Amino acid sequence: MLKAMAKDAGFLKHKRITNHSVRKFLVQKLRNANIPPTETMAITGHNNVQSITNYSNISVDQQQK
Repeated sequence: MLKAMAKDAGFLKHKRITNHSVRKFLVQKLRNANIPPTETMAITGHNNVQSITNYSNISVDQQQK
């Protein structure tokens, strides 16, 4: 299903898109938008803050702040 959605969205074939990569991308975008971890957990279905911390990287802007 995800492969079909990626194809319909026009993603390049050489890009490997998985459930994990989409979930990680979402967590990073929510974190960059300063969405609180509890709201991120509700959206992504994670059970604890540590699990979303493992998915996310802090952006350069956030590191500078």
